[in-house]
Amino acid sequence: MVVLVLSTELCEACKINSISVEEESDDENQPYRLCQGCRDRLVRYSLKPIEWYNLAVIHSPKKFLLHDDFYDDDGEAAQPEEEVDVSDNDMAPSLEDVQNDMELLLDFSITRWFLDDDIIYALNQHDKISLLNSVKSRFYETVNDEVKSRMLEIAADVLGDIASDWVRELWDHYDENFIIQLSWATSSSLPAKEGLNYVFEKLQSLSDKQLPISAFSCLHRFRSNDVLDWIEKNCIAFHDHWGRLAALCFPTWERMKTWLAEGRPLSLVALDTMAKCAAIGNDPYVERFKPKILKTDMSEINTVLDSYYENDDVPRVKNKRERILDHKEVIFE
Repeated sequence: MVVLVLSTELCEACKINSISVEEESDDENQPYRLCQGCRDRLVRYSLKPIEWYNLAVIHSPKKFLLHDDFYDDDGEAAQPEEEVDVSDNDMAPSLEDVQNDMELLLDFSITRWFLDDDIIYALNQHDKISLLNSVKSRFYETVNDEVKSRMLEIAADVLGDIASDWVRELWDHYDENFIIQLSWATSSSLPAKEGLNYVFEKLQSLSDKQLPISAFSCLHRFRSNDVLDWIEKNCIAFHDHWGRLAALCFPTWERMKTWLAEGRPLSLVALDTMAKCAAIGNDPYVERFKPKILKTDMSEINTVLDSYYENDDVPRVKNKRERILDHKEVIFE
């Protein structure tokens, strides 16, 4: 739906002409506010790179009319419905163009699907207090959840304990839409036990079906024995994400033996945890953190796994046991 408006403000896309129309977006609270020409190019997937970029800063590239089905990372149209005439002045800025200007760099970070390492490095070159103030300001000034989430990711990956007071403030005014990114920021900004208490409390409200996936998303960055204790109390059915989460906490061999002795579902989680440590090439989190089972008595591995298999000789257990035994040198330490 198009709404005609008269405004002295400039079009969100071209930043040249006055706003004359509002075009509905995925978020009813944040329509695109455009001149007629940019509106026509938007709905025809034919924006110029700088027009796409300017809109992505405000709306994020994850809105339907801006996302990667229609534009590449540099804002070049992939499926235009009309010819896109692009001059040098119409190109979107690169990281090199913006890295020395903190505000322009924050704009650039919003236009990326992921907060990549090169952007994190560039943000780390700026004054952290100034960066925190700008991140907070942007978080509170936008109604766009994707932009808010990116600000929390920057708090997690760049600001660390500089953002601790703000993170506590966000827990005091909790918004469930941001539990994952807020948990990430918490893992890097607050003492582990304090931060985990915030996250554990909110996870309690989730259904049994939701819990394993949300728990992994929220807790994997903590890599704490407290997370393993929490899994023991909250795992009531096997799910693939329990093993992923446990592996990234670097559990001990003694804990794995205890879980095997407990029987299902913890015994299946234990097998999955050990197997996950050998998932190199198949799991980006394993690639990044290279988890291990610690303090292992290597002489016990075969005996313990064989004994468990004798009591639970189903194909899943057989396959996991074989994978673990085939990759002992990678899994155990």
